[in-house]
Amino acid sequence: MIHDVEQFLKEHYPFSRLPDSALGAISFHLIVRYYPSGEVIFEEGSKPLEYLYIVRKGAVSLEFDGREIDFLHEGDVFGYPSLLSGEPPTSTARVVQDAILYLLPKEIFLKLIEKYEEFELFFAKNLAKKLSATVKLVKTPVRDVGSLERFLTLRVKDIKVTPVPFLKGEENVLEAAKIMKEKNFSCVFVEGKETGIVTERDIIKRVVAEGRDPLETRLSEVMSYPVIHVDEESFLFEAIIEMANKNIRRIGVSSKGKLIGVLEDKDIIAYESKNLVVLIKEIEKARSVEDLRYVYSLIEDMVIDLFSEGLKVDYISRLISEINDKLMTRAVFLTIQELQMEPPVPFSVMVLGSEGRREQTLKTDQDNALIYDDTYPMLDVDVKEYFDRFGERYTAILIDIGFPPCPGNVMVANPEWRMGISEWERKLKSWLLKPEPEHTLKLGIFFDFRNAFGNKELVERLRRFVFKTLEGEDLFIAYMLLDAVRFKPPIGFMRRLVLETRGEHRGELDIKKGGVFPITQGVRALSLKGKVSETSTLGRIEKLRELSLLPSDLASDLREAYTFLQTLRLKNQIEKLREGKTPDNYVNPEKLSKLERDLLKDTLRIVEEFQSFIERRYTAHLPK
Repeated sequence: MIHDVEQFLKEHYPFSRLPDSALGAISFHLIVRYYPSGEVIFEEGSKPLEYLYIVRKGAVSLEFDGREIDFLHEGDVFGYPSLLSGEPPTSTARVVQDAILYLLPKEIFLKLIEKYEEFELFFAKNLAKKLSATVKLVKTPVRDVGSLERFLTLRVKDIKVTPVPFLKGEENVLEAAKIMKEKNFSCVFVEGKETGIVTERDIIKRVVAEGRDPLETRLSEVMSYPVIHVDEESFLFEAIIEMANKNIRRIGVSSKGKLIGVLEDKDIIAYESKNLVVLIKEIEKARSVEDLRYVYSLIEDMVIDLFSEGLKVDYISRLISEINDKLMTRAVFLTIQELQMEPPVPFSVMVLGSEGRREQTLKTDQDNALIYDDTYPMLDVDVKEYFDRFGERYTAILIDIGFPPCPGNVMVANPEWRMGISEWERKLKSWLLKPEPEHTLKLGIFFDFRNAFGNKELVERLRRFVFKTLEGEDLFIAYMLLDAVRFKPPIGFMRRLVLETRGEHRGELDIKKGGVFPITQGVRALSLKGKVSETSTLGRIEKLRELSLLPSDLASDLREAYTFLQTLRLKNQIEKLREGKTPDNYVNPEKLSKLERDLLKDTLRIVEEFQSFIERRYTAHLPK
C-alpha cells in the first residue's frame, strides 16, 4: 500500500517535487479515510485543523457563508490555511461524491513546509503571499502599475476560450459524460428552445448525488439556463465582474451573437498570475496536446513580463526550465498512452544544451536524448523497437506542443541520440578517445545532460562512466578547451567594440559567439576535468572555485560577466520581438546606454582574461 501511496504522490504537485525519502515518510504517516457523499469533514469556524487533506478519489466542495468557493478532485489538497495560521477553518468542507482522503498529520506537514522551500511556496496562504515570496527570492521590485494597465486592456479573446460541444436536450447524461471525458471538456452546451449548459459539477450534484440513472436522465432535465455569456470583444475585467456577481467559475463566450465556447477561471488565473505553481498544476491536469500547447504559448509573454518587472535572468531561466520539464513529462505520459503499452524497462528522457544547464529563456530548439536499460535478460517484447516508436512519437508531440525541432537533429527521434546504456557507453567512449571536431561538437552538446523524466540512476551511471573514461585524458580536455578560445571577444585596441561591417547584422556584434559561448564551453570542459556533476554554468563556476580549478577572483568576475551577458542577451531579444523581428544574439551598441556599453566592454575583457588563463594553463602546446 505504501508503494501505491508514494506513486500517487509522485504524480501530483507539489508532492512530486519532494525527494523519495520525504515521500516515504509521508506515506508512513498518512491516514486513509472514507467519507460518504454529503458528509461534512469540517465546518467553518470549528476548532483549528490537525490534518492536511488530500483527495485520493471522489469530490469535495469548499463552502463559505453557504456558497461554494472551490470544487476539489483527485490530487487536490485542502485544509492548509488553518494548519499554517493555527486559526479555525474559514470554510466548510462537504463531500459531494463518495471520497477517499489521505490525512497528513499537522506536525509532519509543518516539518515539510520548513524544510522544502518550493513546497512552502505552494502552500502560501494566498496568491498574494505566493507572489510576495517569489519577489523576496529574487529581491527585485515588481511594477504592479504596469501589470494592472496591461490587465485592464485585455479582451476576452486574448485569453484561452475553450470550445464546447453542442448536444440535443433529449440526449442522456451518460452520453454527455462520455464525450466530456474523451475530449477533456468540463461542460457541454444543450440545444433547445433556449440554450443551456451542463457542467461536470451538475452531473455529480444533480445526477450522481441524487441517485438518478444517467442513462435515463435527459440533459434538458439538469441543465442550467439561460447561459450567462459575454462577447469575445468584451474587456476581460467585465467578464470577471460578471462571474463574480453570478458566483460562477466559467462564463459563455459569444461571437456575433453565437456561443463559441467558455472562459474558465483557471484560464484567467494562468494568464494573469504568471505563477509557476498555477502553470504546473495546469500542465499536470492536461489530458491532450492542445492543453499543453496552450500552456507553452504563455511562456514567451511570461518571460517578457517577468523580465520587465525586474526578475533576474537566472531566476527566469530556472522557472522556464521547470515549466519545460513538466511539459516534457506530460508529453511522455501522452506518448505512452498513444503506444498503449508501458515501457518494458527503466528509461530516462534527458535534456541537453541550454535546457540541460537550465539556462533557457525565449523559445529555443529541442536538444534531447533517451537512454534505457538494455541489460535486462531476454524479454517477450522488442525493447529497441518499442523505444524507436516512442522516440518518433515523443518528438512529434513536442513539436506539436510548440518546441521547435533541432536543426542538428539532436532529438529522441534520431537513433543516434536514443540508445540503451551499453550502446551509449560504447558510443561515448569512441567519441571521448578520438577528439575529432565532430566528436567534440557532439560532446559539447551532450555534456550538459540531465534527467528530465524517468530513471535518474541510469543518467548518473552514464555520468560516472564519462568521468571514469576521462581520467588521465588531458588531451581530450585540452581540445575541448581549445574550442573555448577559438572565438575571440569582439573588442579591440583601446577598448573599441568590433562590429560586423557587412550583411544584415552590420553595426552589430554577436554576444553569444564571442561572449556567452567561450564561458559556457570553457567552464564545461573544466567541469569534466574536475568531475563536477552540476550542469548550470554559474553552479559549475562555484564548484570549480572550490576545487581550485579557477582562481577565486576570476571565478567571481566570470559569474558577473556571464550574468550580465545573459541579461543583455534577453533584453535585446525582447526588444527585437517588440519590433516584429526574429530574436537573435546580435546587439547594436548604439541602442545601449553608456553604462551598458561600458559594462559590455568590461565583460568582454573578462572573457579575454578567461581565454588567456585557458591558453596559459591548458592549450599552449596544441596546434592552433
